[in-house]
Amino acid sequence: MLNRVLVPMSARRRLRSIVTLCFLVVPAAATDPVWVQEREFVGGGAEGYFGWSVSVDGNTVVIGARGEKQNQGSGTAYVFVQSGGVWSQQQELFTVDAVVEFGFSVSVSGDTVVIGDPVNANRGAAYVFVRSAGVWTQQRELTASDGAAGGQFGWSVSVSGDTALVGAPGNNTAYVFVRSGGVWSQQQELAPSRGAGGNFGSSVSVSGDTALIGAPGTNDNLGATYVFVRSGGMWSQQQELFASDAAMGGQFGASVSASGDTALIGAPGNYAAYVFVRSGTAWSQKQEWYGSSFGGSVSLSGDTALIAGGIGSEGTADVFARNGGAWSQQQLLIASNNCPQSWQCVGGLAPGSAWAVSVSGGTAVIGTEFRGRGSGDAYVFGATQTQMAVTGVSVSGGGANIAQNAWVEIYGSNLAPAGVGAGFTWSGAPSFASGQMPTELDGVSVTVNGKPAYIYFISATQVNVLTPLDSTTGPVAIEVNNGATASATFTANLQPAAPGFLRFSDGIHIAAEHADYSLLGPASMSVPGYTFTPAAPGEIILLFGDGFGLPVSTLTAGSDVQLGALPTPWPQFTIGGTAATVQYAGLISPGLYQINLVVPSTAANGDNAVVATYAGVSTPSGAMIPVSH
Repeated sequence: MLNRVLVPMSARRRLRSIVTLCFLVVPAAATDPVWVQEREFVGGGAEGYFGWSVSVDGNTVVIGARGEKQNQGSGTAYVFVQSGGVWSQQQELFTVDAVVEFGFSVSVSGDTVVIGDPVNANRGAAYVFVRSAGVWTQQRELTASDGAAGGQFGWSVSVSGDTALVGAPGNNTAYVFVRSGGVWSQQQELAPSRGAGGNFGSSVSVSGDTALIGAPGTNDNLGATYVFVRSGGMWSQQQELFASDAAMGGQFGASVSASGDTALIGAPGNYAAYVFVRSGTAWSQKQEWYGSSFGGSVSLSGDTALIAGGIGSEGTADVFARNGGAWSQQQLLIASNNCPQSWQCVGGLAPGSAWAVSVSGGTAVIGTEFRGRGSGDAYVFGATQTQMAVTGVSVSGGGANIAQNAWVEIYGSNLAPAGVGAGFTWSGAPSFASGQMPTELDGVSVTVNGKPAYIYFISATQVNVLTPLDSTTGPVAIEVNNGATASATFTANLQPAAPGFLRFSDGIHIAAEHADYSLLGPASMSVPGYTFTPAAPGEIILLFGDGFGLPVSTLTAGSDVQLGALPTPWPQFTIGGTAATVQYAGLISPGLYQINLVVPSTAANGDNAVVATYAGVSTPSGAMIPVSH
């Protein structure tokens, strides 16, 4: 009598959630992008200081030129946009007010730009411009409700959606403004808990409901940075941040940038920049970098940090990237016409420091306001991925060959769009909500021998698919299309069976269950919410695998229902080198095989190696189940 003991769907879902089934997802090294200069923007005249301030969001760049004359005032700002890979000037922004240094600070978020002039009327002001149908118009002039002479309101600005943060270091204050229905109003005035001082407001950055405000003059220029958070429309100080190696004159907080729960803070007096990360409500320092002229300007976007100065010559900037919580230098950005020392430059054009920086996703902009006797210029760099390529293919569970109707892992670079990030799994798997398995996921598709495969998981370095029903054997071509381009074909060997075991997250123990569907594994296996117990000699256990070939029943291509016993003779098994009796072997869901077998009475205590042989092919070595007498 055959003992089928088929695992119910609910147990299959649980199994799939805890097996490295990532059976499907194997950690792969991330492919770093290469940053390439896309455009140089040149200032309009001597001492215009074009590039004194810069800001980028998506495909929009804003560059401040605080010294360029315009409309009987002083200062202007330029908006550049990218379309079809080409950058062009969209508009020059200025105001009819009696400005003095309009463009001293700039910040862009979507279709909103805030531009500061800290000298206006000896009090300062900030101006909001909005874009509609490609045209920018001034929406509001912002001023401090308690503005005092010399307050320097607008020395620093930051905008995030409908929230604007404006620093006034001359008054040791920062102000929050919010927009509702196109109308801006002051929401709150912020000051440090320990009282006025330290040029609080010299730098500001707002990200959602989190604000960073630098006070580089605190404690004899030791410097500090303050974190404020908003709840219910009210802002309160969350923490005061200091550098772990704080030194007098370090000016920690001269530049700040916030992105979610991460803060990047510059200390130019110490030639350093620091990363802080928030966990719960507490911030802690995670990283510190030193470099030539570091810390004067910093920018943070997700897992990318841009720091003016550079580990190298003047006129450079450094890109750092975070991967798995660890930061590393990704690239030193150098302008195409840079020279390491001013005396080496042709025509007396000094290289200029990388004075202002801003990064958004895969776009970085660097302002060098002193180049060309103060006329200034700015450079845009774009992150381009390396060429798309497939570098390897194997059946999940191991083995260099593949089989039809098997879950296959495809490895390479740029296999999916950059926006996919660490990976994206089809949310309907494994029950496939529509009843039909998908052949495309976020624009990514795969063909095996010219036939579409069924996609489960995509990332830049790995794509997992169920191979089509195709009895072809021998060399077959595998091709990945990432929605923009197709890879060169990769040749894999397809054979009738390429068996392998699915394994739990330790990569050693086979995905297995007892006959009552409880999980079989070492008691030390750590998966939150689950308990594992070893097998006992003589008991029936359920093992799960992949690549065992087609069942005797007929399958419908693309269907989410796949059931049926394998043709006999069934796979031969050994546990700890001793033959084990197989009671059932068959397909229980797309690409997932279940084998019921009896643990030999002679199996030793501890881990026992399991090997299956089917259609003349054996499973990869190193697969274990624990046994306890």
